[in-house]
Amino acid sequence: MIRQRYIDIVKGLSILCIVLLHYGLGAFPNQINVFIGSFMITAFYVTSGWVDGMSTKKLPIKIFIRKRFGQLGLPYLYWSGILIAFDLVLWCFDYYDGKYIAKEIYKTITLRGIGTLWFLPALLGGGIIWHWLKQKNKIVLLSFLIFTIIYQEIYNIYLAGGDTEIAQIVNAPFRTIHNILQAWVGIAFGYYAYKWTKIKGPAGLFVIGVAFIGFSYMAANFYPFTRGWSYFAPLWGPLGLIYLFKSVEKYNLFGYFVYWGKNSLNLMLTHYSITLVMAQIIFEKILCIPFYGKITLVAFACSLPIQHLFVYLVNRFAIKTLGKTKQ
Repeated sequence: MIRQRYIDIVKGLSILCIVLLHYGLGAFPNQINVFIGSFMITAFYVTSGWVDGMSTKKLPIKIFIRKRFGQLGLPYLYWSGILIAFDLVLWCFDYYDGKYIAKEIYKTITLRGIGTLWFLPALLGGGIIWHWLKQKNKIVLLSFLIFTIIYQEIYNIYLAGGDTEIAQIVNAPFRTIHNILQAWVGIAFGYYAYKWTKIKGPAGLFVIGVAFIGFSYMAANFYPFTRGWSYFAPLWGPLGLIYLFKSVEKYNLFGYFVYWGKNSLNLMLTHYSITLVMAQIIFEKILCIPFYGKITLVAFACSLPIQHLFVYLVNRFAIKTLGKTKQ
């Protein structure tokens, strides 16, 4: 299947938004933070489902699991080891303590993941669930969707938001399930969005895309009713981005997003627990400058050349850690 440029644009924009939001503490109005946060991760689920909808291959479930484990499971194992080793180095310099290291190991074991590594088990598990469900009848699919909604609501009421150490320990495995269930819904939405999309012309795609993005912004920030409204923004926002960039991809204006779309996994794995941590150490410990507001945007801008270097080094010397055999 030919790689689609507009999908890489959406993924590239989304991963840059993830990085920017992780850096930009206090740099943006809350409504912007909420809007970006509503779609930046689920865009990867929706685009995964969209690509699945484009595929004509029907892989047996065992082969699919083996393939996706190589693409997502192995990077999780490799990079969990790398990040724990990095944390141990900082522990030797008294930046972290033994309790922090123990929590990182516990999160790895429960698939909660260090930093942003939680995304890999979520996409892997969600993909497996969807690959199994799409071969079942509508009753099974609807029943599992109802189960997912009930679980998410129970989780949000009783487990989400706990800030004590015990609460976080208890929360970790249930959070993993929460992430996996969220992922399969996003993948399924992207799959059906591709199958049901009948808009062909760029003008129509552009208008509908902008409308969906606007609707997503409103859904993320304004709540006409409490239950259920939060499900809209994470799904319709990414679909709006797909429509929007599909309508303008022929103009070749978004090469930088394409680059990061192709290298989104590298940036996802390295920016939060390595580059951002080093930026905080430099500004807070060495320069004695609070890591807040506009300073975080300076750090974000300075981090990008370093991230380009990571892409080169990993692709050149450690491509297998990304679940690939070649670039």
